[in-house]
Amino acid sequence: MPFLPRLRMRLATKLFWSHLLAIILVSGSVGTFFYDRAVDSLLKSLRSRLQNSAALLSDAVEAKDLDGIQGPADMGGERYEHYLQVLRRMRRTNPDISFLYVMRQVGGKAVFVIDSDESERQAKPGKVYDEANDLMMTGFSMPSVDKELVRDEWGVFLSGYAPLRDGEGKYLVGIDMRADEVDAKLRELRLWGMVSLLTSLLLALFFSLGLSQSLTRRAAVLAAHCREISAGDFGTAIDLQCHDEYDDLIAAFNAMRERLLLSHQQTRSALDDVARARDGLEQAVAERTAELQEALDRVGMLSGLLPICCSCHKVRDDQGYWQRVEAFIEAHSTARFSHGICPECTVKLYGDLLADDPPKGA
Repeated sequence: MPFLPRLRMRLATKLFWSHLLAIILVSGSVGTFFYDRAVDSLLKSLRSRLQNSAALLSDAVEAKDLDGIQGPADMGGERYEHYLQVLRRMRRTNPDISFLYVMRQVGGKAVFVIDSDESERQAKPGKVYDEANDLMMTGFSMPSVDKELVRDEWGVFLSGYAPLRDGEGKYLVGIDMRADEVDAKLRELRLWGMVSLLTSLLLALFFSLGLSQSLTRRAAVLAAHCREISAGDFGTAIDLQCHDEYDDLIAAFNAMRERLLLSHQQTRSALDDVARARDGLEQAVAERTAELQEALDRVGMLSGLLPICCSCHKVRDDQGYWQRVEAFIEAHSTARFSHGICPECTVKLYGDLLADDPPKGA
């Protein structure tokens, strides 16, 4: 089974990328979660705002005053102009609102009564709104708001609805917020999200780089001292405070260094003693060898043929001088002579005297 090749990578690189990726994953997950929550919260806030604004505006319009507005011919009436100006003033005071309008429910359909649009596309009284959805129809009986953006002939909007007071489910007030306004708020939120993500990435980058360099710097210090010890230089103890597990490692290293230094000193002392003992032994051996050699030389001098006189028994040396045997031997060996007389010579020399003496015990 083939194995994948192992790529050699420095510890600093491993620490940097592992921490950076971990922080990116965590910050990305957390950032995505909070971004989604922020978007959801923003949309909920916009829906609540539209719904509350519609409910507030519904109190400013009397439903009974709208019964007389049925078609385009009624646009010049006093009631129409009054409420039209009310809607337009409300729209102008809130730049986020695109359109305000009042609708009537006729035969299950939504029909325009008053539209605040100031352009040529203003919906005239009696115009049926064909894009009415369920949430809009719910607005005739209770406040409601679109869950998603709705597209119609005027554009794309997020709308809120509220029934008119005393309208008996017949009238509603609608408020449209244009999609570009909603998108602008979402775009602003996305911008801040990107800024936050970029800041997190930069902080992660600096944090990972600083952490990896800090850890590898400590490892480099330990490695340098290990190389010094391996080269025989015990140097000094490591003076570094890390306030983490590295302190235990440094303390263990310094203790090891002290024991190695003590062991090294003891070994050097023992080697010096051995060297001195060796030198003394060599000197003693040299002296003893010289003595032995001298003895051997002397013994060698006594070896071989020695010329000796057959009459007086003197010995001739290498220089041609005749010496007594005992003198020659004493000069060429460590032997020394003491004088005495053997029994034969005693009889030979003193036999007459010995014969005149009476035997002992006679």
